[in-house]
Amino acid sequence: MKNTLIIPSFEKLISWPQNRRIAFISNIEWVKQVIQSIMMAKILSEIGNIEIILIDYSKTFKPEVLENIGRTYHVDLINHVSISDHLNPNIGGKISLHIHNPSENKNAISNFRENVLKTSSLYTIVTDVKPSKALHGLRGVLRVYCTRISQNIFSFKTFTEKITLKLSSKGMEDIYDTLSEGLKKVLKILQKASVEYGPLTVGDAVTIISHDLNIQRSMARRILIKLARHGVIRVERNSIII
Repeated sequence: MKNTLIIPSFEKLISWPQNRRIAFISNIEWVKQVIQSIMMAKILSEIGNIEIILIDYSKTFKPEVLENIGRTYHVDLINHVSISDHLNPNIGGKISLHIHNPSENKNAISNFRENVLKTSSLYTIVTDVKPSKALHGLRGVLRVYCTRISQNIFSFKTFTEKITLKLSSKGMEDIYDTLSEGLKKVLKILQKASVEYGPLTVGDAVTIISHDLNIQRSMARRILIKLARHGVIRVERNSIII
């Protein structure tokens, strides 16, 4: 995978670096931990000398996740992250505050809601379950909903935008960077056709791919399936969504 913390589509989605209060919502534990670690690595690599505090309400955050992400992006997370299970309202200064699973229980929710807006950290990054009781009614926090599409392909969605990314224990990649040159070519063919002809059915797509690449329809169908597994297209009611 590409060892870069700069993914333009992701930065646009979260309005980075202008937006400094972000919550990533997912019911998959390892996904939350990887995203939280990536945000730590991103902040540390961009700011440099900054204290990172992780509030792990569920006490489930694995140090090896920090190690893996740090290794991928060449950032020493282990020695820069302080971990606690309780949020102190007096936190402030050149600090990046990372809060994990604040909806874990009633005490966690109470501690989080009473204190999170009292802190004066440079960044506040939250990872929590859906629905998040801790974040309910809390303003000023961008919510990003992370949903699995297939295996390591995930949809990242706000109320206004949506992107598809590949996520693994090693980090995050723009889905288009994971495509082979052949699949990129087919995707461009479909994008051009959808602009020219409008919405495409599965049959339309198979015909276009088969004609443009001079291949059998069975092969064209297999290529469509590969694109769907990568998450760059979806099939809804026999229509291709690009």
